[in-house]
Amino acid sequence: MSVLIKNISSLVTVNSKGKGFKAGKTIRDLGEIQNGAMLFSDKIEWLGTNYEAEMRIENQDIKPEKIFSAQGKTIMPGFVDSHTHIVFAGNRSFEFAKRLRGATYQEIAAAGGGIQATLKATRNATVDELVANGTKLAMSAINHGTTAMEIKTGYGLTIESEMKMLRAIDILKKTLPIDITATFLGAHDFPPEFKADKQKYIDLICNELLPMVAESGIATYCDAFVDRGFYTISQAEQIFNRAKELGLKIKIHADELFDVDAAGLAAKVGAVSSDHNLFISDKNIEALKNAGTVITLMPGTAYFIHMPYAPARKIIDSGAIVALATDCNPGSCYTENMQMVLSLAVINMKMTAEEAIAAATINGAKAIEKSKTMGSLETGKCANFIITNTSSFTEMLYHFGLNHVEQTWVNGERIS
Repeated sequence: MSVLIKNISSLVTVNSKGKGFKAGKTIRDLGEIQNGAMLFSDKIEWLGTNYEAEMRIENQDIKPEKIFSAQGKTIMPGFVDSHTHIVFAGNRSFEFAKRLRGATYQEIAAAGGGIQATLKATRNATVDELVANGTKLAMSAINHGTTAMEIKTGYGLTIESEMKMLRAIDILKKTLPIDITATFLGAHDFPPEFKADKQKYIDLICNELLPMVAESGIATYCDAFVDRGFYTISQAEQIFNRAKELGLKIKIHADELFDVDAAGLAAKVGAVSSDHNLFISDKNIEALKNAGTVITLMPGTAYFIHMPYAPARKIIDSGAIVALATDCNPGSCYTENMQMVLSLAVINMKMTAEEAIAAATINGAKAIEKSKTMGSLETGKCANFIITNTSSFTEMLYHFGLNHVEQTWVNGERIS
């Protein structure tokens, strides 16, 4: 069905003019149309001003089957959350209390908390329990404006548990009304049974898990947590080389806790995205820019675990491609709300409103290689958009701490 929305106070297209991302000076140009109109079915058919729409109807150039008004509203692309861990079991609120009393992320992990705590609960959970928890978080994300997301494994760290997580993600892909991309993160941490022989676990990933993951066809990417106390550059490179042999593409948790040159590895192996980057060096910003790797920033994590924020201003000014994501997970960033991420980005990372919105939409889509079909409102792209109760996109960030999304649409169908 062809639908026309008219009288749109602010129609934020984030038009990339076919480029598929926005970087450098173009990231601040959101292609806003004031008093706009949009015609769509499952895809965007036409965009313009309200006056142009009236003329086209009068001349019978467009024949909408349904028309409604969005006066006083903003319409913009739905958020593309390119880094989440929403499939897990258990609860780590007790760790949150410990951090409030002064414990560090590393101290909690060394005491058996952190990823290891979620690992135990996830190993004991059924596929149905993992799906139920993931569905709850995903539906909340949808209500806050997310129309596509990536979901990682990484809380099982055994063949059985990692494949169980992949099956749960596959069910979510098939049952939820949004686009979902799966990432295999078997190298999230080392399981306790392999702490004394880490190479043996790496061999298990390369020789057994990765072939099974590739054969399943569920995951698009292979990821690894490369940082002090987790995976080294050489360990991750061994995993990534095997993953690429099997047809998987690369993402990387890079330099979240320390600068270990993980972002440099991301550039070297041709990673699609380098994520976190709190301690990224100047030389690796340049390396990632030259490699065309998306630098995904997650200010919610820095906020939640009291870490310095990634140098967003420096990265954007370099001309590199910057995306924003939630990193929704049970330990270091428990939020599925992209509006919260935008607020943190503009206040604490000194991004402009325009930069934050582009990073959370078109560049988020670029980080999962789907910017040809989503992430902006352009003719021929999927009709994935949100309608907010604000008359401008800046008001959504200005009036913070509440949900401004009134409607979420995917492929031309209202889903929230």
